[in-house]
Amino acid sequence: MTKKIDAVLFDFDGTLVNIKIDFVRMRQDVLSLGVEYGVSPKSDIYVLEAIDEIFNTLLAKDEILASKFKKKAEQILIDIELDAVPTSICYPNADKTLEILKNKGIKVGIVTRNCRLAVLKTSEKAGFIYDVLLTRDDVQKVKPDPQHLWDALNLLEADRESSIMVGDHPMDILAGKKAGMKTAAVLTTKTEDDFKSVEPDIVLNNVSEILKILDARY
Repeated sequence: MTKKIDAVLFDFDGTLVNIKIDFVRMRQDVLSLGVEYGVSPKSDIYVLEAIDEIFNTLLAKDEILASKFKKKAEQILIDIELDAVPTSICYPNADKTLEILKNKGIKVGIVTRNCRLAVLKTSEKAGFIYDVLLTRDDVQKVKPDPQHLWDALNLLEADRESSIMVGDHPMDILAGKKAGMKTAAVLTTKTEDDFKSVEPDIVLNNVSEILKILDARY
């Protein structure tokens, strides 16, 4: 018997909102900053992980220098994320989907690697209703580490086996699987082929389809 879903966690950008964050510029600026501090991180890791790698390398040599780098690097991310807020657009019916889930008594959380200020501004603009928001500013470990999701579930007082993670990136699906949750891939920024290696439980064209899926399967 399929267990009833009591909580849904959503990724943010690319899943609930179309927000044009310049990740290429973000990455280039952070890597360039690292070079200024004498550290070149691996080229194939995400920007948050690159910041951590440079910081830890610097920390082994000079704590003050490491702190200065991290502060500047974090500000680069915040500035670029805030720059994208004015042109952000809520995906069709994403706002209504969150509201309907809440009205059904299903707990709603948002888990994102973005900064809290940018997400709050974008969420307010979109009119999102949710129970918990955990950005990178709120947790010690971000996706794809499952702890990010577990922290949200703990705050929601929700069981991982009766919860589902919804996202537009394979990282979201990997995090959900590691966390012991059901997973749903949203094809807003990627194709179904992009998710073959991570094997999500459900594939959605947009977040609003989660309502029919939950009604039909759970």
